[in-house]
Amino acid sequence: MFHLEELIRSIFTPITDIIDLIAILFILWGFIKAMFDYAAMRIKNKTLSSTDIRSIRCYLGTYLLLGLEIMIVADIIKTVLNQTTQELIFLGGIVVIRTLLSYFLNKEIEDMESGL
Repeated sequence: MFHLEELIRSIFTPITDIIDLIAILFILWGFIKAMFDYAAMRIKNKTLSSTDIRSIRCYLGTYLLLGLEIMIVADIIKTVLNQTTQELIFLGGIVVIRTLLSYFLNKEIEDMESGL
């Protein structure tokens, strides 16, 4: 017979895997769309303006930022399921790194959008 903790882990472990997959799909979709837009602009215009490149970078950065934030959700759930000191330290490091990436990426996107 399952204990409640084992039941919760058996339910939420696949959910966190799905959340991670969704995050990866968002990042991949942003990358594919950005590369498609880049190729389309290169075919249409032999040279790209800095505005065109900033537009593509903003689009890609937005999806990258969204993917990173979704991954943080999965990491938090995983840590709640596996409450060890090592997991908490790992989560803290991951959250700090991803938060810093998100902050600076968001700041760069805002700067680029204000220049468009």
